Amino acid sequence: MSKLEEILDKDDAREISLESKVSNRRNAWLWYSYDAADTFFSQSVISLAFTPFVLLLGVQMGWKFSTVFIVMSVFMAGSNLLIAIFGPILGAISDRAGKRKPAVLIVAGIMVTTTAMITIWQNFWWACILFVVANFCYQAGRMFYDAQIPFITETEDRGFIQALGGALAPLGSIIAVVLSIVVGLDSLFGKATHVDTGIWQVGEVVINPGDINFGGLRWLFLISAIIIILMSIPYLFHKEVENPPAEKMTAGDYWKASLGDFKTSLKAIVLDRNSWLFFLAWFFITDAANTTILYMVPVISTVGGSMFEGIVEYVILGGIVFSIISGIIIGKFINKYGPKKLFLMIGISWFIAIVIFVLGGWTVGSITIPAWIIWFGAIFIGLGFGGIWIVGRQFIMVLAPPSRLAQYGGFQKIAGRVSAIVSPLLFGLVIFLAEGLVPPNPMRVALASLLVLFSLGIIITLFIKDPHERYMKGERAPYTGIYDKE
Repeated sequence: MSKLEEILDKDDAREISLESKVSNRRNAWLWYSYDAADTFFSQSVISLAFTPFVLLLGVQMGWKFSTVFIVMSVFMAGSNLLIAIFGPILGAISDRAGKRKPAVLIVAGIMVTTTAMITIWQNFWWACILFVVANFCYQAGRMFYDAQIPFITETEDRGFIQALGGALAPLGSIIAVVLSIVVGLDSLFGKATHVDTGIWQVGEVVINPGDINFGGLRWLFLISAIIIILMSIPYLFHKEVENPPAEKMTAGDYWKASLGDFKTSLKAIVLDRNSWLFFLAWFFITDAANTTILYMVPVISTVGGSMFEGIVEYVILGGIVFSIISGIIIGKFINKYGPKKLFLMIGISWFIAIVIFVLGGWTVGSITIPAWIIWFGAIFIGLGFGGIWIVGRQFIMVLAPPSRLAQYGGFQKIAGRVSAIVSPLLFGLVIFLAEGLVPPNPMRVALASLLVLFSLGIIITLFIKDPHERYMKGERAPYTGIYDKE
C-alpha cells in the first residue's frame, strides 16, 4: 500500500455507497438555477458594474488611471486572499457536515445583501469593502455548489449533467448584459461616462471630476441582487443525498475534525503528482482568465477605441453566445476525451483570444491592424470561458477521494484565488510601469503579459496522467499504480 493510500480516509467506501445512483432530470434543472444565478453575479456585478463604477469613482477623486487600478486590485486581492485561506477549511466542514445546500444558501444570502448595499452610498471605499465580502461569499458558494454533483447524479451522467449546467449558466450572463444595456439607456438613468484610458493622462486627469456621470451603474448593484434572488428560487426545491456523520458533533468537534481533514488532504495532494500538477496548471490558466474577465469592459473600451464606444456590452454578449456553444460541446465530449485534453483546448483558446485583443486596433508604423478583429477575440474568449469551469469541476471529481470533494474544491479555490490575488496586482503594476515608457497602450502591454501565464498552464497540463477512463469504470482516487510504468 502506498503512502497516499495509507493517509486517506476510510470513509471513502461509505461516501461511494452514498453517491447518487440515479439521475433525476427535474432535480438537475432545479440545481442548475443557482449556477445561472451566480454566473449572473460574476458578469453583472464583477465585470459590468463594479470595475467601471470604481474606476469612475477614482476619477472623481482626482486619481490617475494606474493609481485607481492598483488600489482597486488590492481590494480584489484581499477578497481572494480570504477565500484562499478559509476555502479548504470551509470545504472540510462541508464534507464533515454532509450538507452542502444549506452552506450555499447562507453564503448566497450574505452575497446578495452586501451587493445591494453598494447602492446605498456612492463612495469608493464603501463599494470596495462590500465587494470584498460579496466576492468572498460568491467564491465560497461556488465551492459548496460544485461539491454537490456526486450527490445529485450517477457517475455516467456527471460529465454531461454538469456540462449542461455549465452551458446553461451563461444565460445568467446574457441576462446581465441585457440588464446593463437597459439600465444604461439615457431614458432611465443617463449614460455613464465612457471608461477607458482616454479620460486619464500620465500624472493628471483630463476630465473635470464634476462632469463624471455614473448613469445606472450605482443602481445596477441593487437590481442585480434582486434578480439573483429571483433566479435562485428553483434551487430551494432541489434535493441532494445528504451524508451527515454517524455521530452527532458539536461546532468545536466540526472545527477540530475539519482542521485534521485539511492537513490530511494537503499531505495527499503533495504525494499525488496529478493533483498538484493540476492545481498548478489551474493557477496559471485561471489567473489569466479571471483577469481578462475582470477587466473586460476597460480592455475592450481601450484597445477597441472609438469603434467600440457604446457597444462593449454587445461584444461581451457575442462572447457569451459562444460560451453556451462551448459548454454544449464540452458536455458532448467530456466523457469521451476526459478533462485533460479539453483543458488543453481551453487554454489554447484563451491564448488565441489574448493575442487578438493585443493586436486589434494597434497601429505599428504605417500599418493599423483592424479593430474589428476584437469580435473574433470575443468568440475565442467565449469558447474558453464556456468550458473552463466545467472541466475544472470534472478534474476535481476525478482526482479527489470521494470523502474529500469539497476539500479538494477548497484547494482548487486556493490555486484559483491566489492567482486572482497575484494577477490583478501584476496587471495593475504592468500598466503603471508601462505608462509613458513604451509606444503601445499600457493596457496592451498588460494583456500581453497574460500570454506567459497561459503558456505555463498549458505546458504543465501536458504532464498530467489523466485517470479519466478508470474513473468512468467506477474506480476512485487514489488510483493504484498510475505511475508504475514510468
